[in-house]
Amino acid sequence: MNKLIIPFLFIACLFFVTACSDDEPKDKTKDIIMSVSEEPGVMYDIFDDEGKYPMICLRVMDEDFPGEWRNLPMTAIEGFEYEIGHMYTLKVRRTILANPPADASSYTYRLIAVLEDRIWPEEPNEEEKIVVNTEEDIPYEEKCPYHIYDVYKDAFVIDGNGKMHYADYKDGDPELDMSVAAVQLEFAIDRSSPDFLEFNRIGKMAYYAYVLSPLTEKIEKVWLTRGTLYLKDVISQELYDEIAMEYESGQTLEYSLVLANIHGYGLQKVKFSISKE
Repeated sequence: MNKLIIPFLFIACLFFVTACSDDEPKDKTKDIIMSVSEEPGVMYDIFDDEGKYPMICLRVMDEDFPGEWRNLPMTAIEGFEYEIGHMYTLKVRRTILANPPADASSYTYRLIAVLEDRIWPEEPNEEEKIVVNTEEDIPYEEKCPYHIYDVYKDAFVIDGNGKMHYADYKDGDPELDMSVAAVQLEFAIDRSSPDFLEFNRIGKMAYYAYVLSPLTEKIEKVWLTRGTLYLKDVISQELYDEIAMEYESGQTLEYSLVLANIHGYGLQKVKFSISKE
């Protein structure tokens, strides 16, 4: 009798485990067509409650949300490299996670193919291109210049040992390496301001800076990285060494930056300085 019961119990248990396994939620995967806008969007880190540090992001539309442009992080589509000013049509593998992480989206995307990649709007002709030789040549965006950004840490000093610090440093503070020393921007307009939405969009977000140097009349156009201007893109190692070894104590170089949007139109003028301690 026992010999008959044991196989029966084993089969019953196996059936029960299989049935439970079938009941568990599963990821849903589908290949879809996705459009990516030539102009990125703006989003904020989940910990940035005050909206001080806007980040550029992808603006996408697909069959899951037809007619709706949505924001996705720049790294949301695995295998895809986005270039601002390019309009894309993509084939992606979309997965809806059955058990997504608590702090992440339930949607994931992986690039299958780039079906279309074109510059939009098309490259301007020679007459329409912005050519900047002097500060007066810089065109400004509508309603600008305007106080959109505050500058965080805008003064630097090089001490007698050739080490760089923020101007307000204290003994024991770490020195700054040229590879990370930076002028940082903070979004200055409060969320309660009627101007918040007007200036919290791509056309009013700083992507470049026109650099006005006290040492030359030539104006350089430098990329910003997440609202940050790295000094290494403005101050050469040769100039750094000159300040460290040849400048008198208190001698200062003051730079002006005309912040500009993705199209090269000015938004706001700010300054930073570097001195010999």
